[in-house]
Amino acid sequence: MRGVILAAGRGTRLGALGAVMPKALLPVDGRPCLEQIILGMKAAGVERFAVVIGHLGDLIRERYGTGSSLGVELTYLEQDLRSYGTGAAVLLAEEFTAGGPFFLSYGDIAIHPENYREMAELYRQYKTMISSANWVEDPALGAAVYLDEGSFLTRLVEKPPRGTSQTNWNNAGVYIFLPQVFSYLKQLTPSARGEYELTAAVAQMAAEGVPIKVHRITGFWQDVGSPGSAQA
Repeated sequence: MRGVILAAGRGTRLGALGAVMPKALLPVDGRPCLEQIILGMKAAGVERFAVVIGHLGDLIRERYGTGSSLGVELTYLEQDLRSYGTGAAVLLAEEFTAGGPFFLSYGDIAIHPENYREMAELYRQYKTMISSANWVEDPALGAAVYLDEGSFLTRLVEKPPRGTSQTNWNNAGVYIFLPQVFSYLKQLTPSARGEYELTAAVAQMAAEGVPIKVHRITGFWQDVGSPGSAQA
């Protein structure tokens, strides 16, 4: 299985810091978030990664190069800033994934590394796509995740109005996808923000009954692009 990490975001919520450093290089427990992701996936069996870069991407490329310092192989894919959004970013990796399953993480999401192994085990058990969810008071800042009794995704609602969600599960930003996801990404239209959103493709798959097993995040979770989001 290969890994894809989305690290092209501008970090606008970080103010002046986001103007000089990619979110993926912000430290989490003494290591850059990107490094935490790579090492966590590596422990789950991933050795080849594509990192989608954009804003200040050269800083990421200069720091990690081929990935040899981490014992992995890194490929860099540059996102054209005329094609915004996480969905457009994932489409850049279609050839890299070589028609197989792949881990995917937003580059600013740090989780306890055991979660990657647990997600890989779920994939081996169910042979279907895997998403992740973390418990929050209100998923208004992310995407509300609705599950059935078997912990399969039934609905995903991006940034629901505060106080309206009937679930406390929030999209945690880590997945295992099958190649099927690319056909949905190619059908995306721009959101109200003018972006091609990965979550819109996931929501469409869930609405059509495509099986997506949800892993509940255990231990640490943090969106480093949103100060104050850390949970344990």
